[in-house]
Amino acid sequence: MLTYILPGRFADSELASEAIYTLLSFVGVYHDGLLSKAAKTGLLADREGKSVEVEVTAFNRYHGRLSTQSDVYRAAALLLSGLQFSEKLIEMAVVKRCGEKARWKVVFWIEMAKVVLRLNLLQISGRRMVTGNVIPERLVDPAQLGPARSMADAGRKNGGAEDDDAPWKGERSGLKFRAVRDILAQSEGTAHLGAFVSSEARSPETVSPARSLVRRYNALGLVGELLFILRPILYVIGIRKLGKSDWRPWALSLLVELASRQMIRTDLHATDKEVPERTVEKDELSRRKWLFLYYLLRSPFFDRFTESRMTRVADWCSNKPLLNLVGALIHDYLPLWQQYYFYTSAS
Repeated sequence: MLTYILPGRFADSELASEAIYTLLSFVGVYHDGLLSKAAKTGLLADREGKSVEVEVTAFNRYHGRLSTQSDVYRAAALLLSGLQFSEKLIEMAVVKRCGEKARWKVVFWIEMAKVVLRLNLLQISGRRMVTGNVIPERLVDPAQLGPARSMADAGRKNGGAEDDDAPWKGERSGLKFRAVRDILAQSEGTAHLGAFVSSEARSPETVSPARSLVRRYNALGLVGELLFILRPILYVIGIRKLGKSDWRPWALSLLVELASRQMIRTDLHATDKEVPERTVEKDELSRRKWLFLYYLLRSPFFDRFTESRMTRVADWCSNKPLLNLVGALIHDYLPLWQQYYFYTSAS
């Protein structure tokens, strides 16, 4: 919350706010990695001392498998995430220390590095969709955890002979199967057995091979994905050549993104027509659809249409109880959206 309140409050407050946000992002990734390792070894326990079972999502299965199979993929994913975390802070620091001309050089090279990293991810994944977030997500709420268990306790719980109630775990699949007596005990006999079985049923995405969670592109989809990856660098080149106030970079970026979306959807629809859209693909396409809203915050559209309307909304909110905080935040962020590229780049 602090990172949203600080901008505009004192000199260099936006730089301090972004520095805090960047630091927290890196610490969060490190913390998530520790939780993931602890979950795999059975060291996580709730406040009652019971082992915490972490449900693995399709997204985490897909990226986790690729990261495990390829060190290059894992390194590229971490570098890309690091750039995404720190790009705003880098741009702010360059503007304040080196000026406008140096800013666009740095922005260009950051976007170029992200293009190279995404192309590597596209190639290593076997011509599959590159998602916005490329590192596994956190699936454990740290607030619900209790003291960490010892390795000895975890070993007994995960399959030691001393614990007869522990579920059997397949060595190759990693799937866990509970004893019938435990199922009947939890379901109070047979009265609720059907509901229990339904809750334990696994979807095809849970048991299918990780790479099948995202379909391989055909030629049309590959062109669409390449356009989506190259779109930010084309936009930056246009701004450097023609300026932020020119409509051509804005329009070119929008057209490229629209063409990319249409090509990808057409390609995926033609592949496995009888199979519904995978969760990872569906979530990523939904995320990309929402990215079109950023065009409302980019110059020259922002300067000519959005800014005045948002200013009126902020002024109206400023005089209303509870809404005055919203109005203040809009006033504080308007100059950031207008001045800094990475606040609205959606790259």
